[in-house]
Amino acid sequence: MKTLINYILAALLIIFLPIIGWAQSVNYNVNETSTLVIKGTSTIHDWEADVEKMDINIALEPATLQQDPITNPVANFSILVPVESIESGKGRMNRKIYGALEKDDYPQIKFELTKAELVESNASSESFELNSSGTLTIKGNSRDITFPVKATQVDGNNFRFEGSYSINMKDYDVDPPSAMFGTIKSGEEVEVVFNILVSK
Repeated sequence: MKTLINYILAALLIIFLPIIGWAQSVNYNVNETSTLVIKGTSTIHDWEADVEKMDINIALEPATLQQDPITNPVANFSILVPVESIESGKGRMNRKIYGALEKDDYPQIKFELTKAELVESNASSESFELNSSGTLTIKGNSRDITFPVKATQVDGNNFRFEGSYSINMKDYDVDPPSAMFGTIKSGEEVEVVFNILVSK
């Protein structure tokens, strides 16, 4: 009887082990060439600022791209951006940005993915698009957002994620930076443009 049970357990293991392995997620590292840029406007000229530091946690299930049909490979994703890492190249502009975001009270901007759905049109294991949803927190205010992400497999083990999202600063209780007693003022809308490369 014991031998029969062992045979059954062994058979179940053989059947389900590939499925378990198929669903395992792998943590990826962010390549230093990755970029995150904030673009805005003002009453005088457009401006932009680079994010010089970002803490990204991403786990992928690349085996899902070998399924037929393929499914979403992103198991989880989150990013923390220190406000002080936002760099416009101009000290006065930096201070205006930090002041508007109340850096001392809210030192980080955070995004956490809650769902990503594969857009199946023209999807392949080398290139696919995701409708990504998550929670963006700025200055202590959280909002649910949805935006498209283009993903490309690079050199087999690497993945590049590209996209952009427009933010109205007022939605997060952020007053657009201004100068010269308010005669120069940034627009309420900013665009966040990202190009993130990750590898095992």
